Amino acid sequence: MATSLIRGRYVICEAGTGESESRVISDGAVLQRDGLIEAVGTYDELKNLQVDEVIGGPQFLVMPGLTNAHHHGRGVSTFQFGSVDGCLESWIVDGWGRRPVDWHLITLYTAIQMIKSGTTNVMYNHPRTPTIGMVEESEQVLRAFGDAGMRTAFSVYYRGQNRVVYHDDEAFLSGLPADLASAVRQYLAVTDLPEDDYFSFFESFRESHGLEASGGLVSVLLSPSNVQWASDDFFFRTKELATRYGAAVHMHLVESWYQKEYGVRRWGKTPVAHLADLGFLGPELSCAHSVWLTDGDIELLAAAGTTVCHNPSSNLRLKNGIAPVNAMISGGVNVAIGTDSTAINDDDDMLQEMRLASKLHRQPGLERPALDTHQALRMTTANAARPTGFDGRIGTLEPGRYADMVLLDWEAMTAPYFEGTGDVASDAVNAVVYRGKSTHVDTVLINGEVVLRNGRSVKADEEAVVAELREQLSRPIEQETLATRQMAARLLPYIHQFYDDWSIPSDGPHYVYNGRA
Repeated sequence: MATSLIRGRYVICEAGTGESESRVISDGAVLQRDGLIEAVGTYDELKNLQVDEVIGGPQFLVMPGLTNAHHHGRGVSTFQFGSVDGCLESWIVDGWGRRPVDWHLITLYTAIQMIKSGTTNVMYNHPRTPTIGMVEESEQVLRAFGDAGMRTAFSVYYRGQNRVVYHDDEAFLSGLPADLASAVRQYLAVTDLPEDDYFSFFESFRESHGLEASGGLVSVLLSPSNVQWASDDFFFRTKELATRYGAAVHMHLVESWYQKEYGVRRWGKTPVAHLADLGFLGPELSCAHSVWLTDGDIELLAAAGTTVCHNPSSNLRLKNGIAPVNAMISGGVNVAIGTDSTAINDDDDMLQEMRLASKLHRQPGLERPALDTHQALRMTTANAARPTGFDGRIGTLEPGRYADMVLLDWEAMTAPYFEGTGDVASDAVNAVVYRGKSTHVDTVLINGEVVLRNGRSVKADEEAVVAELREQLSRPIEQETLATRQMAARLLPYIHQFYDDWSIPSDGPHYVYNGRA
């Protein structure tokens, strides 16, 4: 039986909630056996145990592995593929012209990058692409995460309607020039997927790749991509299957103001209220973005136990605004953090994303809310772990949990001087949130296995992966891709015209904290 003792100057067992302080052990240690945590305590209490290896030491900080709560794969960013940041609704169509990729190779690359910033688990939401087929793509993705040693909550998202603008596809296409409408129909047809086929895929893929088949490393989720992109019947069927299998569900929700406005125009209520009326909200559900929420929406999400996956970088880059995170937390919503494959520096660095969130939600005024460091760390650990489908076994360091841990170089992180406050828990957590960088991540364990040592991947050759990516992506761009880009460029003015009368409120609060109107 493989055993190891992981030691740190500080061991952060669980990040605090803001109301409760983080649990931190000075000169602590964690005993893991065959991928499960067996004991947590001081080093003096555990140092005499017989183990195969002692990892870390007093120059390190040990904490739970981070969960990236919303991600779409491509470690080579959309910007690197030619899609400059813009308004979400036009940016999506512009992205149709991204060239096809080797899904195993590019996923392996992004997994390595995430692990290097302390991410041990990812909520991966796979886009349907017009390439080799959903099953083969999905298998390539999971094989890559397996090759990197990463834990994965995996889903393929479903879009069945309103795929060009937030309106019936045929009704919109009928107003385009005939040749352009025909080209768009052909593009959309490649990713068409009957609802029955989607649900059959979920059932078979869950059986062949899920928790039992993967030894606890893969959880397979359901994913209606967003409320405007799937029928009510699809949501009913998703809820029924999720209940039957005890599966988690992941989706996008009110990412942009236009998506909120669609709900008001379509149903006379917000998208969140519509999902509540369908009986779709629940603790198994996590919703990415959720920027444009009303106070009533927040109450509905909190009452249902639904998680919101906050994506600060993506929301800023794609002109979606700033989510009301403080209002959600004070209202009782479980809030997590993800990079959405669109981190501020194109690097999927969860330490940096956590720091961005902690700074972004500091409202002006002595008595106004501010996200504290304990809450920020919890949003990437215990909160983010809750909706992943791993049965509550990640996100904290305690007996019975999976041994997913990160060791940061405390001395490098606090150099050249760190006075601290004298409060052990605050000093440890503050140092991570204020100062932690991917360059400080020394060692990462997933399921008790060391997958990063001395800042380098143990299981994959990063240099070889980068070289292969560079070689593949330096080849001439495919003619079909160039044709798709030309089609998208012709289509964009019509998309702008469609949204002309969807005027976004111009008053300050709607921009700064979206007003929750």
